[in-house]
Parts: sequence; C-alpha cells; structure tokens
Amino acid sequence: MMAAMMLPGAVPAALGRVRASGRVRAVPVLYRPHGTPAAGVVAIAVGVYEFTPLKRHFRRRCRESARSGLGFGLNCVGSSIGLMLMLVAVSVMSVTWMAVVAALIVAQKLLPANAGVDVPLALAIVGLGVLIVIAPSSVPGLTPPM
Repeated sequence: MMAAMMLPGAVPAALGRVRASGRVRAVPVLYRPHGTPAAGVVAIAVGVYEFTPLKRHFRRRCRESARSGLGFGLNCVGSSIGLMLMLVAVSVMSVTWMAVVAALIVAQKLLPANAGVDVPLALAIVGLGVLIVIAPSSVPGLTPPM
C-alpha cells in the first residue's frame, strides 16, 4: 500500500527530471495525468464507491481479523482502493494531501463503520470531485497536467 500511495507523487517528478535531462527513455512511462476533468470524475466515482455495499463488505472484512494472507490483503485493498485511486488521479505532489488520504485509510481500517461519519466523508469526496471539475485552481495542491 505504501508503494501505491507514494508512486503517484514520485512518478511525475521522476518523469519531469528525465525530460529535463533529455533522456526520455531512461524511465518507463508509468503514469501520465489525464487532466483535471478526469481527476474530478475519478474523485466523484470514489465518493460514490464509498456508499456501496461492496465497500462496506471489504471494510468489514479488513477490520474483522488481524490475520495475513492473500484474502485478507485483497479485502484491505478493496477497502481503500477508492482513496488510493483518487490520489493517483489527482496526481498530487503535496505531502498534506498524501497525509490526509493516509489518515482516512488508517481511520477506515481501525474504526467501525459509522454512517454519521462515512456519509459526510463520501459527500465531501464527491464535492471535491465536482470542485476539481468546475474550479480546479481552487483545489490546493492539485498538480497541473503535464
């Protein structure tokens, strides 16, 4: 999960450095931002995913035991995949955004599901997606497309 969270921030910087040095083929192209409309749509989809029974199922299964293994890992990835995809889509280079997303993932892993918290969070994510689509310059830390 650490690699999944750190890769979105590291790849654009690495690609920028490679382009500046003139050796474009030195690093494989792993990720290329698709612009703010795509980032907004992904954030909206993530907010909607937060409401789904599938997300609740994965979250419950990820919390219910401390065992390890493929099944447990898949449940935990299913529980946090939306937030990780949102981080990749917005291509933030901001440590603050990475910390916020990491805190949300940890909170969802450790705390039981609570509609009083989960519903406003999902609505806030949808709102963030809408804001990214209509006014991307108002979102702090949003990396402009390459």
